[in-house]
Amino acid sequence: MSEIGVIAIRWALYVDLGLLFGLPLFALYALGGGRTVRSYLPLGPMIVLLVLLGLLLSVLGFLVQASAMTGLPLTRPDLQLVSDLLNDTALGTALKVRLAALVILLPCAALYGRKPRVCAMTSTLAGAIALGTLAWSGHGAAGEGSAGWQQLASDLVHLLAAGAWVGAIAAFLALVIPNVDTDGLARVLLTEQALRGFSMVGTVIVGLLVVTGTVNTLFLVGSEHIAGLWQSSWGLLLTAKLVLFAGMLGLAALNRYRLTPSLSLAIEQEDAPRAMTLLRGSLVVEGGLAIIILALVAWLGTLSPPMSM
Repeated sequence: MSEIGVIAIRWALYVDLGLLFGLPLFALYALGGGRTVRSYLPLGPMIVLLVLLGLLLSVLGFLVQASAMTGLPLTRPDLQLVSDLLNDTALGTALKVRLAALVILLPCAALYGRKPRVCAMTSTLAGAIALGTLAWSGHGAAGEGSAGWQQLASDLVHLLAAGAWVGAIAAFLALVIPNVDTDGLARVLLTEQALRGFSMVGTVIVGLLVVTGTVNTLFLVGSEHIAGLWQSSWGLLLTAKLVLFAGMLGLAALNRYRLTPSLSLAIEQEDAPRAMTLLRGSLVVEGGLAIIILALVAWLGTLSPPMSM
């Protein structure tokens, strides 16, 4: 498989597993996890689709890595090597843990209509485990000793914070994209509730992303390579990622300090459609930036950082 195909699989896994963790987490802290949420954020069907896609991508990604090690095509895998990778490496253990976590999510999705809060809590935990296993397929697992464990822990927290943000954006889009005129005021009120619920959590997410991103960069780049960071493809991609992340921070600040108060005022004045339209546009752009950033992260994972050159 071409390098573009490998990057695409990595990107799809970041998006898929990030949503599997972030969506039920959002339902808990921003929406209360109750039954009234189902009409606006149908987590059950969403989880089923994401789990099936996650299973397919996980197996395919593992086979692609095995194929890259042997130079054999996917249609003729080295079964002994696949078995050794699956049973004798951290990468294989991570895959088995991820598959188990994904399978656990299926009954949660089926029972979500009867026990939404319990299923949301279980889904969040299983989603966190599944997303966290991606750390073992990236640079975060390359370190050794105590420094290696610190790097891996930082990468895990970074993954979970990113998944929480991606899930929140997707949940907000599910709330604001439908036309308010045909959906009633209940959706607008739920959106305002979710925005208020996300405000503090969003600040924590951004803080974790900034801190762990800085730690990861220091591990992978090293202070002696910072000056020449832009002389490598890895450094240029990291710079592009940081610029886009700054754009997301700007949009998040706009949503919190301008559009959210505007929505509250519009509800009082019974003119919510215009405020929802502005919020919708901002979230679409923010979601697009998140998708591009995850693609850059997937690409960065296939390149060697300065510390390993």
